[in-house]
Amino acid sequence: MADTRNEKFRSETKEESWISRYSLPVGRVAGVPVYLNFSSAFIVILIAWTLSSSILPNNYPGLIQSTYIIIGIVCALASLVSILLHEVAHSFIAGRHGIKFQKITLFALGGIALIPDEITVPKKEIWMAFAGPLMSFIISGLSFLLWFTFTQGHIFISQTFPLDAIFFYIAAINFVIGLFNLLPIFPCDGGRILRSILSYYNHDHITATLSTIRIGMIISICILITGAVIGFKYTFIGGIWLMLVAYFLMRGSKMYYEHYQYLLSRN
Repeated sequence: MADTRNEKFRSETKEESWISRYSLPVGRVAGVPVYLNFSSAFIVILIAWTLSSSILPNNYPGLIQSTYIIIGIVCALASLVSILLHEVAHSFIAGRHGIKFQKITLFALGGIALIPDEITVPKKEIWMAFAGPLMSFIISGLSFLLWFTFTQGHIFISQTFPLDAIFFYIAAINFVIGLFNLLPIFPCDGGRILRSILSYYNHDHITATLSTIRIGMIISICILITGAVIGFKYTFIGGIWLMLVAYFLMRGSKMYYEHYQYLLSRN
């Protein structure tokens, strides 16, 4: 039977389909449809809870609980916007190379951009992959600059609502997003960068992809074990975060493996 999935739009893998099934359209950015997965609510709650229950009270003691909650929610929602801008940066660079994204889906711990097919030219993929972390670092730098300006100039500094804290934690969150995405693991941008480097030197895109998947699974398992140890021995919140990250990375590696099985079946 002929493959009905044409060259312009590819079908989703099982993992991508699961994410899409529980996602709602929220609009378009630069012509690309944007969807919000229900798991985004979980990550917003987790970020807001982490900030309001421990980090903010430790760094800004003496405020009423509602202030911590409001700042936590604002920072959590800002993290979703930051992830969207991260994915839009990918889309912009991809468009410069003649690649149009089919859609962007925001979900727990990140975003997924669906493209028609794999990018097999290493230089193109490296530029597209690095655009996301670069955007995160730019947002982080601008937010840190605003925080520094507010604190040094005593602008909008209030004893009851420290607005500068919002800029500081937006800067910190985006810095972490940028670093996290440079991990050499699929579906992080670092996985694409590593795959591109391997593909450039061995001239075999499939072998480079499978090698990156194996490396990613090993690193993910190490992160999972580290999170479990930290959660039991030191800090429960920190351990939960690391184990969630490991779970997300392992699911991402599985998604890429499924996608590559599909690509191989087409040949």
